[in-house]
Amino acid sequence: MLIGLVVLAVLVVGSGVTFALRNGGDDPATVPAAVDTPSETPSETPTPTATPTPTPTPKPKPTVKPKPKPRTPTPYEIVAKNKVYSAGVLQASRCTEPPYRPTTFAATKAYYNRMLPCLNRTWWLAMAKVGLPFRAPHVIVYANTVKTPCGTERGTRGFYCSANEAIYMPFNVDYKNYKINPMYTRAWMLNTFAHEYGHHVQQLSGIFQASFARQATMADPNLRLLESRRRELQASCFGSAYLGANAAFIPMRGDLLTNWKFAVANAGDEFSPTKIRDHGSKTNHNLWSTRGFNNRNPVFCNTFSTFPQYTS
Repeated sequence: MLIGLVVLAVLVVGSGVTFALRNGGDDPATVPAAVDTPSETPSETPTPTATPTPTPTPKPKPTVKPKPKPRTPTPYEIVAKNKVYSAGVLQASRCTEPPYRPTTFAATKAYYNRMLPCLNRTWWLAMAKVGLPFRAPHVIVYANTVKTPCGTERGTRGFYCSANEAIYMPFNVDYKNYKINPMYTRAWMLNTFAHEYGHHVQQLSGIFQASFARQATMADPNLRLLESRRRELQASCFGSAYLGANAAFIPMRGDLLTNWKFAVANAGDEFSPTKIRDHGSKTNHNLWSTRGFNNRNPVFCNTFSTFPQYTS
């Protein structure tokens, strides 16, 4: 029995070997052992970072040079080379002489208040033409004594106060003179008011302040008086230029014109009780008044750039 089992085993093993050979099985000895070949691990992909936006180099700002401040004109330039001299021939306001007469305070006040807008219009047009500012002056008719920012006046004259830009006209003087010579008084009222308005033209153009500034620096009293005469004679010329521009409408003719000519030819420092030479001689007062009346142009009123003998 034992021999039979052995034979059977041999047969089984032999059959298995035969079966294996027949079916192409690999000899285990010839099969290489399986090796775990690792997968190729890709290298770690870096996290993308935002590319920084290059900061532009700021362009240097162009250097802006500050505009030089305009040079302040000297007092002499203001009085002698003023814009007002290029205004040309004055335009007429086409106003007639006011119909009121200085027989009462109210009538005298009405006379000057009627004249005011007439001069305002003519000089406003002139100032606008050359780019100068314009402000209408105040008119104050007074009797007896009046207190002003420029001092106290006792009713003897017309005057201009730059501190409040007001023209002061004396009722007492007009009233008394009208009783004596009505036509002469009318001519005098026209002329005096136009003269004081001439000071307002100087105020608006800067001439008034500049002239006083010049006068304050003059050590020689004679030069100070000369400066005063230049200022006063110019005001007369400016006033007469207005009267000349409106001569056809006032009208300045006949007895009124004759009396005006007499008035401007006989107004001067010679007739002043104090004899102070601060307004000009009658010769030069007549010269500048007539010059303004005939030419009607401020350029003919430049008393600051003329020889002293014409402002004596």
